[in-house]
Amino acid sequence: MNIRNLFFWGHLSIGCIAALFIFLMSITGAALTYERQIIHYAESLDYQALPNNASSKLSLDEIVSIAKTYPHEKSLSVAIKNEVNAFVQIKEGRKTLAYLNPYTGVEALTPGEGTKTFLSKLRAFHRWLTLDGTFSDTGRWVNGIANVIFVLLVISGVYLWLPKRINKRSVKQKATFSKSYVSKHARDYQWHNVYGIYLTPVLLVIVVTAIFFSFKWPGNSLKKITSTVPVVAPLKANLLQSKQSLTHQALFNRLTASYEDWQQIQFSVQKQSMDVQPFQVDLGNGAQPHKRYTVALDRVTGEVAQTLSFSDMSTYRKARNYIRFLHTGEIYGILGQTIAGLASLLVCLIIYTGTMLSIRRWQNYRKRTNTR
Repeated sequence: MNIRNLFFWGHLSIGCIAALFIFLMSITGAALTYERQIIHYAESLDYQALPNNASSKLSLDEIVSIAKTYPHEKSLSVAIKNEVNAFVQIKEGRKTLAYLNPYTGVEALTPGEGTKTFLSKLRAFHRWLTLDGTFSDTGRWVNGIANVIFVLLVISGVYLWLPKRINKRSVKQKATFSKSYVSKHARDYQWHNVYGIYLTPVLLVIVVTAIFFSFKWPGNSLKKITSTVPVVAPLKANLLQSKQSLTHQALFNRLTASYEDWQQIQFSVQKQSMDVQPFQVDLGNGAQPHKRYTVALDRVTGEVAQTLSFSDMSTYRKARNYIRFLHTGEIYGILGQTIAGLASLLVCLIIYTGTMLSIRRWQNYRKRTNTR
């Protein structure tokens, strides 16, 4: 058996083993392409109607006072979206405690709750193969192994795609669609090859980054070979000595004047008054770490004490942020999401054509066996 035959039978065998799981990950991944936009739209449908007197919006200091009334163990934070009637989000760590009406401070029902629940369960099935939205270590491992097999399929597929004799004519024949096909087998073979080779770069990015979500060893290995020390350390806050300090609203107003294109701003509620107040400013879609800034403002003067950007993070942290949002394409905005989603959808076609080619090969083998 020569090397090409070894690659072919290996490609076919592991493809048959993992086809179903790769298909499920791909179809659900395609369905989650615009998850962020869908959730935002669903939330906006539940926004409160804009009052006649739009200037009656509560100050951030009033919001902070309300936030402190919620029982909590971890630090509180307040998140504000740059939309006139968007709810103010009160968080404890990563957990959302409440959504407040920005004009009355009254707690509202979770906006877009039905949509969020559905997409959360779909995301859980995509990651862990569960139907109830809960975590499954078994499902995580199964999908992880399928992802590793997918990487091997992509690499072996590139080798098998290469013509035996590489020239302009042979490459064109394998890289373009025909106007007509003599059989379904010929059509499936051509579609499998053409879609596969063009999707290779995108699929490698999607699948390799997915391995980081399925196993701990890729992240641990990355941590060992990269620096975990930030380029610039966050400014250490000290207890405020002055009896006079600017309000949260005054600090917020100064911040938004400097970042007019802000999409969301979040800040921690300090248990004790400190000399600086850090704000996390997001200028992107929520999935673009290179568009996030941490701005620390002096509580007395309102001047910028420190600004941290993506480039100030440690190499490890920068890599993990990129890996997280490269997987979904969100790091490149709507275009990146569309490319990732379309690639996931076309993988389903590649799986279909590969499966049909395998079935026909098996059927032909059975016919040859029966005629002997």
